[in-house]
Amino acid sequence: MTRLLLVSPPFAGHLYPLIGLARGLRDRGFDIRFASTPAALPLLARLGFPADALLPDAPTALERIANTGTAVGHNPFRLVGQLRQNLAILPGARTELDALIARHAPALVLADFTAPIAGWAAQAAGIGWITTMPTPFALETRRGTPSYCGGWSEPTRAWHHARDSAGRLAVRGFKNGVQLAFADELRRLGTRVYRPDGTEAVYSPSRILGLGVAELEFERDWPEGFSLIGPVTGSAEDRELPDLLLRPARRVLVTLGTHLWWAKDALAPAVGRLAQEFPGHEFVISRGDAGGTGVRRVDERVWECDYLPYDEALPRFEAVIHHGGAGIAYSTLRAGLPALAWPHDYDQPDFTARLVARGAALRIRDLTSAATVEALRTALAGLPGVGRLQAAVLSSDPVAATERAILEVIARSG
Repeated sequence: MTRLLLVSPPFAGHLYPLIGLARGLRDRGFDIRFASTPAALPLLARLGFPADALLPDAPTALERIANTGTAVGHNPFRLVGQLRQNLAILPGARTELDALIARHAPALVLADFTAPIAGWAAQAAGIGWITTMPTPFALETRRGTPSYCGGWSEPTRAWHHARDSAGRLAVRGFKNGVQLAFADELRRLGTRVYRPDGTEAVYSPSRILGLGVAELEFERDWPEGFSLIGPVTGSAEDRELPDLLLRPARRVLVTLGTHLWWAKDALAPAVGRLAQEFPGHEFVISRGDAGGTGVRRVDERVWECDYLPYDEALPRFEAVIHHGGAGIAYSTLRAGLPALAWPHDYDQPDFTARLVARGAALRIRDLTSAATVEALRTALAGLPGVGRLQAAVLSSDPVAATERAILEVIARSG
């Protein structure tokens, strides 16, 4: 039985796709083991996956880094601040991963793209490493529109290509600056920002699996070994739907995902004002608290749920207002629903730009303006690109593609 070590931070947008792949791989006969921070271990135990705790002496370190008090955006100072915090905890995680690999002897490490430390440990042990990426466009390319620049649109005019070229140079320049600023820390980890061949060292040199569909992405030259295998959506474990979703009604879901706590406190009043413009619809807010089960009525036709399992719940809605995160974006497409995208931070502007360009979403900047009311009316009437993207999502088979990649990398490593 082929033994695999899967490594991810505890956050739903990273851990849940790996769990989805793990379930499918386990059914195909693979021996699966996880490594994550302590917050993920109870869930993994309930799902029957053996798991080891990383950073047990700093169990909430990653949560403190990711759950910022304000938007990080593409502010270089905030990005560098987050990187500095990450680099401070990586040596300890590397030591723990080296010991885990020596103890369990996996044939391959499958790591979320935010856990490159696991891949470096795999390389040091002489075993295969595959990177999974729910955010494929984060990869640098030699051509195409760069990401994390505020959500640039697909190039449609001549000057856009000059814009993209300047953006790619700026991104690479920033990362080279990171290499200079953190050279000692990176040296202690045995890595650099770029390999000698110019590829990014945080991703596997063998195989990178993009958890998305080509139909959504902008044209670019992907790195060798990269492939888009389809999204992995859904909750990690079965959750019952609240009673309010079991009765017939016309509904709109509003969610900002599992992060962005700084933006959620004002959500309910804003949704209440928007609901006044749509007397025939109910509005349901998902707070994104995976550990919660509460449901509260906050206005005449507005409810707030601690958590909703997107794939199970979305067939009971007509449209979604979301932040442009990978999970909700692809769950919405899987359900064939139109969306309003309201990006706040991280990769959300880039997902939004792609959804808008493909005719599957309209971008909004708030919840209460006349423009948002008109956008929601348009979305409820239907958006032209939803059906094509839904078909692409439903026809993908990410588990089968991952199995093929694993067997190829193991054969090559052996």
